[in-house]
Amino acid sequence: MSEMIIDEINSFSSYKYEPMTRRVINLKGVSNANLDEFLEIAHLLDLNHIKYKFTTNIDIRILGRK
Repeated sequence: MSEMIIDEINSFSSYKYEPMTRRVINLKGVSNANLDEFLEIAHLLDLNHIKYKFTTNIDIRILGRK
C-alpha cells in the first residue's frame, strides 16, 4: 500500500494503520467506533482497488490489491 494512502488513513483520529499486521486498527473500541471514519477508510481503499475485510472490533484487514 502506498505511503500516501497510509498517511491518509493515519490522519483519522479513530484509526491507525499497523504495518506489522497489515490492519487498520480501531483505536476507540467497538462501542465508541467512529463509523463515519470507518466508511471513509473503506471508500478510500475501494477507490485504490485495495482488497480488505472487516474483523472484530471494527478493524480492517488489508488483503492486497484487486
